[in-house]
Amino acid sequence: MQRYWCPQCELTISVLPADRLPYRPLEGVRVQSYFDARAGIGSGPDPPPAELEAGGLRRAWTRFQTRVSILKEAFGPLVSSVISQAEQLWEQMRLAKETLAAILGFLAQTRNLSLLGDYRCLRLPEAAD
Repeated sequence: MQRYWCPQCELTISVLPADRLPYRPLEGVRVQSYFDARAGIGSGPDPPPAELEAGGLRRAWTRFQTRVSILKEAFGPLVSSVISQAEQLWEQMRLAKETLAAILGFLAQTRNLSLLGDYRCLRLPEAAD
């Protein structure tokens, strides 16, 4: 992961790869495959996840389920307005943006959000008075 330090403001900035979720030690392709299986549009990660990874993927899906309304609003007209279930939303998001990397990029660049949380690292810097 790339990290940069600003000597002027003394902040360190990390740059996540396009398919990585903030604060989750999971590979993007594995998350996408797991979510696809949960939504009934794929067969899941291959090879199947070991116990530790499986727990992380389950927790990610559980968190995703709590964000349906936030993410539906963020995607606006790109997804159906009658969606109420996480499975439906994931399928619509995949149709709109095709990959997890594209979904994450869209959320970060247009809404300063991520799939599983609203993180400080994605917020725009506040203007100095």
